[in-house]
Amino acid sequence: MSPWAVLAAAMTAGSAISAIGFLYPTLTPYLRDDLGLSLTAVGLLNTFIYLGTMLGALPAGWLTDHFGSRRVLILAALTAAGLTVLVPLVAHAQALFLALLVLVGLVVACSTPAGSQAVAQAFPPERRGLVIGLRQMAVPLGGALASGLLVPLAEFLGWRWASVAAGAIAVLAAWATSRLYRENSRPASRPPTGRSGLRRVLRERNIVLAAVAGVTLPTGQFIMITYLILFLRERFGIPEVQGAALLTAANLAGALSRVWWSWLSDRLGGRRKPLLLGIVGLAALCALLLSALPVGTPLWLKAGVVVLYGATALGWQGLHFSLLTELSPPGLEGRVVGLGLVFTSLGIACAPPLFGLAVERSGDYTLGWQLLAGVFALGLTLLALVRERRVPSDE
Repeated sequence: MSPWAVLAAAMTAGSAISAIGFLYPTLTPYLRDDLGLSLTAVGLLNTFIYLGTMLGALPAGWLTDHFGSRRVLILAALTAAGLTVLVPLVAHAQALFLALLVLVGLVVACSTPAGSQAVAQAFPPERRGLVIGLRQMAVPLGGALASGLLVPLAEFLGWRWASVAAGAIAVLAAWATSRLYRENSRPASRPPTGRSGLRRVLRERNIVLAAVAGVTLPTGQFIMITYLILFLRERFGIPEVQGAALLTAANLAGALSRVWWSWLSDRLGGRRKPLLLGIVGLAALCALLLSALPVGTPLWLKAGVVVLYGATALGWQGLHFSLLTELSPPGLEGRVVGLGLVFTSLGIACAPPLFGLAVERSGDYTLGWQLLAGVFALGLTLLALVRERRVPSDE
């Protein structure tokens, strides 16, 4: 079957599953009114979802390695759809709602290992960076679906019907995936089972270094989503609408750069590490610039720094998951990507509250951005220690 059909299936299922992961944090105003969520609970929405993702990442990788990407993508989409019906039916109190978000995160964890393995196996190595970068576009596409379609639906019909609508989209995505994606028969030699497979992965120094570096990589993205508008208003007096426009521009730059960096790495011989080091270094520089920009900085310069920050701090995903996939022993790609997802989920869950704590304690955003630059520098150090495998050429 066409490898592009596999990519389309992975993006379709991934977008629907990601939309469900973004759905409830996006519907915060409606949830707060209906369920009486405290401000503390609002701040924990993403944390609970990514706690579930962290717990589910390694099991998702194991399921992918043993049952195949196609089955996992379809079952994850259908399970996510079931949760979107269960949540509005039973969630009438804050504690139960937050507990259900952990289940949502468990299902969201399936998308990245299964989708990454599907496209990595369908395409030759010289195209792998581009297609994994395209697959990672499913994440911002899911966010756009949640904010662009489901929020207006919640405005008219309420958040519970918006949740059910997200489930209907996931069912359609599962059906489309089943039609687009016909998985090749599994190889005769099955991958190592259970703990033996995980032990083999954990013995690979380069995989562990690249995976642990994943704690640092998503911190800039979720700090930006949570705090950028507040920072621009409180430091520079930029109104919320203009701040939201700059945040949108940064998100768009991040979405497009995921594909651009991945495509460029293919053109440069399939090496992921040099570009990954470059963009993480640029993200650290942008964080330092944001900490140092004076109040009178022209708007165009602030916008330029924010957009460059978006293109780097949000552009690492395709290269990172390509690197992990290519470091993996054959047949263990799902578990390797799952291991990476454990660490990226940890960074996502921890970074925003720690950044907020640093800002509160110091009384200014300067320390927060400087600490973020230090986190990127740590990631840079870990990635620099990785020895990347040479990608085979056609020659």
